[in-house]
Amino acid sequence: MPTYVASSSPSSLLHRNNTLQKLEGNEGKKLNDKINDVAKKIEKDAPIQRLLKEFDEVSEQRHQGLRTYLDSLRLRANSTGIDGFTISVLDTAWQTWEKLKEYFSSKGLSLEVPDACPGESDNFMYTWSKGEHYLECEIFGNKEIEFFYQNRNTSEVWGEDTTLEQEFSTAVLEKAALFAW
Repeated sequence: MPTYVASSSPSSLLHRNNTLQKLEGNEGKKLNDKINDVAKKIEKDAPIQRLLKEFDEVSEQRHQGLRTYLDSLRLRANSTGIDGFTISVLDTAWQTWEKLKEYFSSKGLSLEVPDACPGESDNFMYTWSKGEHYLECEIFGNKEIEFFYQNRNTSEVWGEDTTLEQEFSTAVLEKAALFAW
């Protein structure tokens, strides 16, 4: 009988991701047993549990901070765009963040809250940066979204345009996953 094991990334062990991969035979059973042993140790390790709780609390504070920041910008924005951005771009920015956050949450992961700032041409920018990885998400008042990724070590660059009405592509989600835990 085939054995199913949880995805073996550290995040999936810590968050009990329910994504399963099929592994056959004795090798699959051994790997499954090892994963279960590590998961049990993590569950019993109070320092790790405290650290995870602190990460969750900081993430929630940053999430609320982003919401507060966007709400504060509403006071300056107006529908004519005189201040450089509209309420539409702020709404699209929040919806974009929520869509990304919910996707990773459904996978048992937390996406880092991005740095954020408005532009002068009815656009809003989210950025993530970790090690050699850099990702930006530029959001426009017309509800268009542009993703741009750069690996600072390899000079790899990638970009993709989308909208909220479309599902985020596998490439977008893979790049964003670099900033999830």
